[in-house]
Amino acid sequence: MIYNAFFHPLAPIPGNKLVASTYISTGISSLTGRSHYGLPLFHKFYGKVVRIGPEFVSVADKDMIREILVTTDYPKSVVHEGFELNEQHNLFSSRNKDFHKNRRRLIAPAFGLQYLRTLEPIMHECIHILLKKIDQVLEDPTTVKKGAKVLPKGQINVCSFMMRLSLDIIGETAFGQSFDMVLDDSHPVPGIMAKTLKRCMQQTFNPWMKYIVPLDFSFVDFGAKRVQDRKAKGEKGRRADLLQYLIDAQVREQKLIKLREELDLATASNAPGLLPSYNQVRNLQYLTGCISESLRLRPVAATGLPREVTEDVTMNGYFFPKGTVLFAQLPQLHWSDEYFPQAKKFIPERWIPGLSPFPPVQDFTFYPFSAGTRNCVGKNFAMMEMRLILATLVLNYDIKAVPGQRQDYVQYITTALATESYIIKMKRRVGKRKE
Repeated sequence: MIYNAFFHPLAPIPGNKLVASTYISTGISSLTGRSHYGLPLFHKFYGKVVRIGPEFVSVADKDMIREILVTTDYPKSVVHEGFELNEQHNLFSSRNKDFHKNRRRLIAPAFGLQYLRTLEPIMHECIHILLKKIDQVLEDPTTVKKGAKVLPKGQINVCSFMMRLSLDIIGETAFGQSFDMVLDDSHPVPGIMAKTLKRCMQQTFNPWMKYIVPLDFSFVDFGAKRVQDRKAKGEKGRRADLLQYLIDAQVREQKLIKLREELDLATASNAPGLLPSYNQVRNLQYLTGCISESLRLRPVAATGLPREVTEDVTMNGYFFPKGTVLFAQLPQLHWSDEYFPQAKKFIPERWIPGLSPFPPVQDFTFYPFSAGTRNCVGKNFAMMEMRLILATLVLNYDIKAVPGQRQDYVQYITTALATESYIIKMKRRVGKRKE
């Protein structure tokens, strides 16, 4: 500990000496999933470059982050090896650039816009089921899933519905079979998958857990079985990837009105009951601004992206020996008043030229899907899904917030509300026919 704190090559990096001398802090934070609450305090006190472990450095400088992710494009760190399922490489975990390049090239066509348009009917089908279920619960609150809290009439747990809808879309597009989570939330695979990924995160920083809490990879068998069935039946396969966390639902009334006006105008020619098409919503500025602002305020990688330095390097006056893990601290860019004036406020207009009250957003300050060769391969899929779902709900329902709810969140791979619950009031808009 003394060596790490005072004589290690990273010792000159600002930071708390006790935290920097051991892995205890990172281990505990990975267990709770709440390190993203402590990191902003470290950066506020120590600056844009902070040492958070013996070989861990958190970086919130925009030029350094660009160097890490884009210019030099450092490989993923050893941290990612904890997410190798059954000790096999995958697109998310692999640190081997050749493996990643070849695997990404293989699946990239599935995430091109041309192919994604063929998935629109599948997404529409899942969204139709959601609308029917929402209407059912709004009319009779006792029809919620078994064991769920029965809310007052006119209220729903929108967090639960959005998580379940996302899983159903993954099931339909990736496996050709819905998990039916929106209908009854009883399929075992999503729960097993979420629990295993959470434990992978925890065991990466706490190796001793491997001998106490084993990982359950049985969800992999579901995918393998679906592939076998598809091949046996000679069906043409459909491919997809995990999607991103859906847009933050807490939008002020005025912004909701602006969004609805834009959507009403774009879909004015649609027949009653017809869902908005992706062509109608993909270029809407305010819709995209709302999504971008949500991804800025609630970034998926809440604790940053770890990248490993492959050789001794001096960056921005700091020396980093080979093997140092640099956390590209994207949230600190997203939440910085230096780059985003009034950064804590939800202002979709900041993304719209001509409407923004601020100077244009600077390059290399916004990374909703990472950057460089390891950026999110499913970003087009995620944007398509978010645009379609958000547009459909805003067009079909009057939505109001229910005050007094917890909004704290945790991160195990991606972010999620800690309570897995967020309640809103919903009512069918006048003149909007039910499906």
